Amino acid sequence: MSRGSRHPIGMVRPFLVADIGGTTSRFALSDGVRLRHDSIRRIANVRASGIAVLLQEYLKDVEVTPAVVCLAAAGPVSGETIRLTNRNWQISRAEIARATGCTDVVLLNDLQAMGYALAVSGIAGSAIEQPRLVLALGTGNNAAVAHPLPDGKVWVPPAEHGYHSLPFTTPEDASLLAALIQDFGSSAIEAALSGPGLRRLHRLRTGESRPADDIAAPAPGCEATLAAALRLLGAYLGSLALTHLPYGGLYLAGAVGRALYQHLSDPGFQHHYGARGAYSDLMRQFPLRLITDEAAPLHGAALCLAQSR
Repeated sequence: MSRGSRHPIGMVRPFLVADIGGTTSRFALSDGVRLRHDSIRRIANVRASGIAVLLQEYLKDVEVTPAVVCLAAAGPVSGETIRLTNRNWQISRAEIARATGCTDVVLLNDLQAMGYALAVSGIAGSAIEQPRLVLALGTGNNAAVAHPLPDGKVWVPPAEHGYHSLPFTTPEDASLLAALIQDFGSSAIEAALSGPGLRRLHRLRTGESRPADDIAAPAPGCEATLAAALRLLGAYLGSLALTHLPYGGLYLAGAVGRALYQHLSDPGFQHHYGARGAYSDLMRQFPLRLITDEAAPLHGAALCLAQSR
């Protein structure tokens, strides 16, 4: 059991916040916007048949009945449910209520939670004053934009940016992009820019299977694949920037995002990101930054709950 997670009679019960990814789930308790750091848990999804098992395991560990639950998952929210994009799980408010004993349940897309984290100064580096955008690359791909409101709150609309179409980069890349579309089954940018996407990109280029870490390093033999990925990232991120005008900063997150961030000085990335004709000067006004805290969506979920209560 986690020390400090008990709540004596009369004490306000904590929030339960959860970040359900395609591969890993994270849980924490929060008192308003403040996470109880000794309550944070990271659990591999492969251990369970569904979200109820993970929630029950977590709550048994921390011995808490939460006041409210905010669950952020890697898939679109549709009414009372979320279907994970990269795992065959469907999550419903009713299922969460049964598993937790709490009827007050908020569902978010996981990138909405990451977007709310952009308003947490300990995550983003400063208080939010202008729109900020975060692109998370991991098992999947998605982005979110945080908009500061006049009342000091923040608003993050849901989106599924990972299924934007692959961007044109160079004529030399055209056959590779066509192969990606055929292999993945659609023209989604996630086909290339994600952990599985980097592996797919390298296999289609070379016929060789390599882990995403090798490609992002890059390991010998993976340099050209990384260069192609950086061209795609530049084109995609530049288009997101012009769509949302994030003067407060462009943030990369996720395991793949963190790995690619170290290569943003690459000329291929710089050209495809910044060469925007009459808007090339504008591109320099969006600072490129990195989110390193893996618990960022938990902080964001806590903020989302706190500002609505």
